[in-house]
Amino acid sequence: MPEIVALSVGGDGDRAGAADLAAWLDEEDALRGQVRKEAGPVPEGALGGELQQLLVSLGSGGVATALASVVIAWLRRRTGSVTVRLSRPDGGSVELRADHVRAWDAEQLRAQVEQLAKAAWPDQDGRGGNDDGGVA
Repeated sequence: MPEIVALSVGGDGDRAGAADLAAWLDEEDALRGQVRKEAGPVPEGALGGELQQLLVSLGSGGVATALASVVIAWLRRRTGSVTVRLSRPDGGSVELRADHVRAWDAEQLRAQVEQLAKAAWPDQDGRGGNDDGGVA
């Protein structure tokens, strides 16, 4: 059964952030068809709820690496204080902030893609996730 991870986007007034990230994820071949958009509650008088989170089905560790790469690339192109939080069904989570990601060099980017992929898709003995948000 594939692992399902949730992505949520927060920040200073970036209301379209989750929708924009979803578009980036849909462009990645390895993730196409693996991303489900989940709307929040519908406010009274509105026609629909805002996009609350993205649910990503990870069928293999390679998909987790693709997910991590896209999330970090997307964050590097954001302005302001934007965060992405990845949450696993077991309660583990990692949070990345755009203002930190933009300053990383190539080696730091590679290391963070690997760390985020491991957080999304822990290895067989259950290790690999950073449950305290320490990636940011």
